[in-house]
Amino acid sequence: MKTNNFIIIHHTATNKDKTTLTAINRVHQKWFNYKSSLGWYIGYHYFISGNGIIRQTRRNDDYGVHCRADNMNAKSIGICLAGNFEIEQPSEKQLISLKKILERLKKDFNIKNENILGHREVIGAKTACPGKFFLKWIKQYRIESI
Repeated sequence: MKTNNFIIIHHTATNKDKTTLTAINRVHQKWFNYKSSLGWYIGYHYFISGNGIIRQTRRNDDYGVHCRADNMNAKSIGICLAGNFEIEQPSEKQLISLKKILERLKKDFNIKNENILGHREVIGAKTACPGKFFLKWIKQYRIESI
């Protein structure tokens, strides 16, 4: 049974202004070939484009295909922002959209701030995701949104 006790935040590791939902869908179809109940192959539940538009690609009760470490696919909601935040910053529009969806998901599922993690913060994850510039924002969000 899937639970939603965590939110895992990712980046695409591609250019935030050129990365499209369709492109991510194609890549995830090749990698995973696991279609969501909403008809997408994208492993995240939500995708936020460079201009801040939020698209839901999996229902919240669908298993994710975004973080195998610590069995997070079965106990989290995955949110991905377009961008490579090892070398660029998220756009202001992306951050506004992310705050909005985080507040809603925290309320809907009673998720604690300490359970909002960057992908690389998950026990056993071996990745730079969501990038050094974005991880700082996530850590600050956990402190400031109490």
